[in-house]
Amino acid sequence: MAKRGKRKNLSRGGPRWLRWAAILCLLTLLIGFGGYIYLATQIERRFSGRLWSVPATVLSDSVMIYPGQDLGVSAMEEVLVARGYRPAVGGRLQPGEYRRGKWELRVFFRAFSYPGKDLPAREVRIRFQGNRIEKIQADGETLAYLEVEPVVVARLFGKERESRHLISIRAASKHLIDAVVAIEDHRFFQHRGIDWRGIARALWADVRAGRVVQGGSTLTQQLVKNYFLQPERTLKRKLLEAAMALVVEARYSKEEILEMYLNEIYMGQQGSVAIHGMGQAALTYFGRNVEDLTPAEAAALAGMIKAPNRYSPVRHPDACRERRNVVLARMRELELIDQETYQEALSEPLRTVPPALSGKTTAYYVDYVNRQLEELYSEETLSSEGLVIYTSFRPEVAAQAERAVREGLAALEKERPALTVSDAAGKLQAALVVVQPKTGALVALVGGRDYAESPFNRAVQAHRQPGSAFKPFVYLAALDEVTPVSFIEDMPTAYRVDGRAWSPRNYDGRYRGAVMVREALAHSLNAATVQLAVRVGLADIVETARSLGLRSRLEPYPSLALGAFEVTPLELAGAYAALANEGQRPHLLTVKKVVTPQGAVLERRHVAMTTVTTPAKAFVLTRMLQRVVTEGTARRLATYGVDFPCAGKTGTTSDYRDAWFVGYTSDLLALVWVGFDDNRSTRLSGSSGALPIWARFMTRIRPWMHPQDFPVPPGVVERTVCLDTGDLATRACPRTDREFFLEEKVPQRPCTVHGW
Repeated sequence: MAKRGKRKNLSRGGPRWLRWAAILCLLTLLIGFGGYIYLATQIERRFSGRLWSVPATVLSDSVMIYPGQDLGVSAMEEVLVARGYRPAVGGRLQPGEYRRGKWELRVFFRAFSYPGKDLPAREVRIRFQGNRIEKIQADGETLAYLEVEPVVVARLFGKERESRHLISIRAASKHLIDAVVAIEDHRFFQHRGIDWRGIARALWADVRAGRVVQGGSTLTQQLVKNYFLQPERTLKRKLLEAAMALVVEARYSKEEILEMYLNEIYMGQQGSVAIHGMGQAALTYFGRNVEDLTPAEAAALAGMIKAPNRYSPVRHPDACRERRNVVLARMRELELIDQETYQEALSEPLRTVPPALSGKTTAYYVDYVNRQLEELYSEETLSSEGLVIYTSFRPEVAAQAERAVREGLAALEKERPALTVSDAAGKLQAALVVVQPKTGALVALVGGRDYAESPFNRAVQAHRQPGSAFKPFVYLAALDEVTPVSFIEDMPTAYRVDGRAWSPRNYDGRYRGAVMVREALAHSLNAATVQLAVRVGLADIVETARSLGLRSRLEPYPSLALGAFEVTPLELAGAYAALANEGQRPHLLTVKKVVTPQGAVLERRHVAMTTVTTPAKAFVLTRMLQRVVTEGTARRLATYGVDFPCAGKTGTTSDYRDAWFVGYTSDLLALVWVGFDDNRSTRLSGSSGALPIWARFMTRIRPWMHPQDFPVPPGVVERTVCLDTGDLATRACPRTDREFFLEEKVPQRPCTVHGW
């Protein structure tokens, strides 16, 4: 009986232990399954949304080149350098490289693919004849034109200041994939997220060395650590990292995991900007798309992953080269490259590219674009959703604009030491605005001599008196009453303003009596101009200025004719653009379109014009402004090498506080302002202060403009007149000249003073 009872107790204890074991196993499975579901949900939620905050990319305008264009080898080379192209060193051309000959350039253009624009990769031969393009050939065919890719002008970062150029795994070169896998996780395609063999090998290496010398993390674990976890070195984090790596491997393919890794990995710093992803790193350091990387360049980038700043090819080229060679040796050991490729890659020089554009060249323009975009999109949208902004910016023109301002101000200070001050806040400043009048494209904008010293954008934000630069609008309003050869009085005259007498004075203190309208404008005669304004009607002058786009407060006082009110340089440039564009005032255009990463166009700005005067009146006034250049206050332009057709007007305000010159050709307009921020006197006139900078700029951008004679529109006729009377000239008139008139204002009477 006793034995049976004991056996019975034992039999009862056995199932109880098994039941507890089964319950424990079931709980473990449930917890494990619950943990898997939780991690899978979190990972799926994060990966199904926007993976990264990608800053908006601001792109310049593309460049069209064509046979017959006045563009030499050196100017074309500057275009390539601005886009990160580099001279080839032996062998065949690679994408992003060019080879220069005496009269030709061979260029292997990279593929350019951004939402809204795709340009193919191809090798192109450009033949030159002197400073002119003779022929463009690609794939054995002669091209009528070639579009050269835009430049990345800026990226609009958020607080993290991370820069990425997202790539597809299909676009990455095999060399890059092999290099990354070889040096970081050579069993990536064999394991399922955790490489137990690699962990054991790393532990053994650490034990032998007595310290941590080797890591056992897989690429998947690195992705999880970078994307989800804090960089703390704890057992809890390592266990969570391993668990999440297993989940990621179960949910995504190896190709998807590798693509995310290549887009996420940190690749060093460029100034205050963090470079993330192989796409951005390839462009930043080597000027390549990822599909164009050589084996040596791919190995260099893969080698940087371990310590991006220590192995930076820009900061530490020797260390980068040594690390690159380690990666190449590993690729050779794993038979991912053959011996010949290995030896070629070892001997390849480490060739990086400088930043395509300096911050000095782009800062003021980007600042203005950013202000416009902030009216349309939130800061978060601009800094995270990867928008692509196409602008009218022309880097070739902008670089010369920035240079002209910097060198022009330095030349003025050297010539007149009294202008030089040690305090950066009190330095002489300038603004330069460049517009294509026929489209309204704002192609360049410089708001000061140095954005780093002063981000205040004088081209957009400074309100200054235009002085004599306003006078053309007075003469435009007067064309219904006078002709270029009508006579007006240049005499000291007193006017009553708010009960007080006011009398305009000419700058040279001389008064010429009866003068022709065209002479009064050419020589910027104050007394004659005010007399004309009062005769026409000050209210009409205000109306004309308003139609030209001047938004400042304008009072109908006689001093209005001399620009005694405030405008911004950009505002004044827009008004002059109407004169240069046959009476059509263009809407100044910076942002052309905004495109999402998926290619949807959010904003598209078209060329928009407002008619403010007739083509005939705009032409007659332009002809008078050409006289300013040839014989008036801007005649010094010829001494600076300006030998092309242009029209313009100087401007000087009272006490020489502001110096202006606004000039335009048949296809380009540039405005220059010079002055001090505190409004003190510069002792510079428009001719001595602003005009030299304008000439310096315009003569340097000759390859990018094509000045022609201003075309004569319908409604304009040309006649020979007597310069003494303004009547139609006869054979007896001793001084005659050809002049253009509105057809309804043509002189009808022959000169009677000199007889027939």
